[in-house]
Amino acid sequence: MPANKVRFAICGTTYTISTTDSEEYVLSLAEKLDGDMNQMSRTASVATAAIITALGYLDELKKSTTGADNMRAQIRDYLEDAAKAKLAAEEAHREVERLRREISYLKDAATAPAPAPAPAAEPEKKEEPAEEPEPEAPEADEPEVKAEEPVKETAARAPRSRSHARNPQDAFVLPD
Repeated sequence: MPANKVRFAICGTTYTISTTDSEEYVLSLAEKLDGDMNQMSRTASVATAAIITALGYLDELKKSTTGADNMRAQIRDYLEDAAKAKLAAEEAHREVERLRREISYLKDAATAPAPAPAPAAEPEKKEEPAEEPEPEAPEADEPEVKAEEPVKETAARAPRSRSHARNPQDAFVLPD
């Protein structure tokens, strides 16, 4: 932006400055300064009025800067709080989804038919041997020895389903 030459008067003295700000803006500043200086110069010299007016402006600047800094700090705190709240909300959402999956799994497990137990094997019928002559009585020195009977085979038990686990917490495991 090209430099503008702006003329204005303060306390009766004319000044010309070169600036990149708009003429309207500079004239509004000069008007405010002239009003403040004229108010002070009624009771003090122009130099004293300039110093007192400058101190007033510096006070306004300092308070505005401090206020802006406080606002920035508050905004930063609000942003940090919002970020923490967002993380907490995301974590809660993940927990809700995990619980929904768990509920769905439990509903499916409750409505699924129970596995049929394995059929029990019928005990083997002993075939009675044809009448055999009775064995001779053992001699008194020899202990009586019985022939071993064949071991009966039993049906294998069906494994327990997860829903019948001894510990309810072991009933299921869901991936995260």
